[in-house]
Amino acid sequence: MTGGEVCGLLVASPAAMENAASDHEDEVAMEGLKWEEPVQSVQELVEKVGVRKVPSMYIRPMKDRPTRAKRGAVAAIARDSWIMDRLPAIDYAALQDEKKRHFAAKELAMACEDWGAFYLINHPIPSSLLHAVQQVAKEFFQLSLQEKQVYANTPNSLIGYGSRMGTSKNTILDWGDYFLHYVWPIEDQAIDESWPRKPPHYRYIIGEYSKKVHKLYEALMGIFSENLGQESNYLGNYFGDGATHILRMNYYPPCPQPHLTLGLGSHSDAGGMTFLLQDEVPGLQLKKDNKWIMVNPLKDALLVNIGDQLQILSNGRYKSVEHRVVVNKHAPRITIAIFCNPADDNIISPAPEFIDKNNPPLYKSMTYGGFLLSFFKKGLDGKGYIESLKRKHQESCCI
Repeated sequence: MTGGEVCGLLVASPAAMENAASDHEDEVAMEGLKWEEPVQSVQELVEKVGVRKVPSMYIRPMKDRPTRAKRGAVAAIARDSWIMDRLPAIDYAALQDEKKRHFAAKELAMACEDWGAFYLINHPIPSSLLHAVQQVAKEFFQLSLQEKQVYANTPNSLIGYGSRMGTSKNTILDWGDYFLHYVWPIEDQAIDESWPRKPPHYRYIIGEYSKKVHKLYEALMGIFSENLGQESNYLGNYFGDGATHILRMNYYPPCPQPHLTLGLGSHSDAGGMTFLLQDEVPGLQLKKDNKWIMVNPLKDALLVNIGDQLQILSNGRYKSVEHRVVVNKHAPRITIAIFCNPADDNIISPAPEFIDKNNPPLYKSMTYGGFLLSFFKKGLDGKGYIESLKRKHQESCCI
């Protein structure tokens, strides 16, 4: 299967083929890139160096800092007014129950259109496995720096262990480290050395978790498709047989000046859908109605984010959610995300079913691989990249 045709649903136009060629040029340009500055593990800065002030390369501009002014003073990020319980909680068991499915599916559609995120509760992944995943992630970050650097990544590939994203010089860095690798198709990972051998039970636990998340992904994609008025295999066909899942474990160390920096800069996820497993430490913030809202961790729930590709495919009906991570002085935070993405060579554009005279296509066509390369080359910038595609399309329509 090629990127030009996905089960008859996606046909590449001449313009799309030009975009694909441009994507290839971007890929060639990415080869041979080097980090502009030395890469420093934030965990090492905190645990070994013992920094008491945030180094300048981590300090955010005032407008991006996670603080608010109140009566002339800076309010702490942990204020109760930042915590909220309004994020929709979707009952997966109800989605599987014939009597409850219609109402639960309606709630899910509203969450995708209004929030771009929701908690998935009563899902079939056992609590014991979720806790094992959290434990193995903790054990990985407890390895020595030398052991982790065996998997160090490069600007040419984010796969591996690292501490920065974006290749631009003087990029403001995030207060956190991460480890990233493919987890689906699972058969391809059997001898993949990007999967660490330490901790010794890592491969088994992450493999089992990845299989179960994939089943949830397939089920939700089917319900998303039906909620959009299509057959249950509609979105899955668009993503293609080469669709992949990538796991990213995040470690956010305590920070001596959390009001100056972010654990992860503001962004929306570039792919299709993200499953996030959190520990008990708050830190995730979603942007809703132009305000940042702290999300309270919910025990054994998975937080699901809508990504840019579903926003593009649905022509803006589903919304990818802008989010960021704040840090604190006292406790590290560990999260595990699985990103569910289209095949790299699939050309993604607003689907014909969501275009009419009252709803023109909002985004230009391009391969997912090309989208991703440009996304990471630019670095995290809120929803700036997908919005720039929208503006370019609208400008071209007016010429």
